[in-house]
Amino acid sequence: MPRKKLDVLSRFNAKVNKTDGCWLWTGAKKPSGYGNFFANKRYVLAHRASWEMANGPIRDGLYVCHRCDTPSCVRPDHLFLGTPKDNQRDMHSKGRGNRHAKLSNKEVADIRLMRASGSMLKTLAARFNTTESNVSVICSFRSRAVTQPTNWE
Repeated sequence: MPRKKLDVLSRFNAKVNKTDGCWLWTGAKKPSGYGNFFANKRYVLAHRASWEMANGPIRDGLYVCHRCDTPSCVRPDHLFLGTPKDNQRDMHSKGRGNRHAKLSNKEVADIRLMRASGSMLKTLAARFNTTESNVSVICSFRSRAVTQPTNWE
């Protein structure tokens, strides 16, 4: 194996916590939770780099999707290739996306108000039966751009 490739692989592996389940990226992350890795003079998403190191190049237009639904996971056997439509279908089948929204507009507004008042992500996630990640996305307006509830009942 050429030295440069080994150096990239070594740097990559130094930023991975390999558990029995997911292999979690411990390096730099985007706000969405996806790992960010610098290789070949550019930043790439860590899960895409993992796929390429394990399986080779990714054809243009394809996404690297997570079976485990954990953005920071880089375990190759937890990843699969799909089109943007495949990615949307997978997202909706896992209950992520407005079509399958589990929170009402009022609940979204309540989460934002309670978070602004100092409530912890973990507390809000438990109260509204969702994930801390979902609460974070709602509070940062990266999802459900409702600014106030349309129905308070």
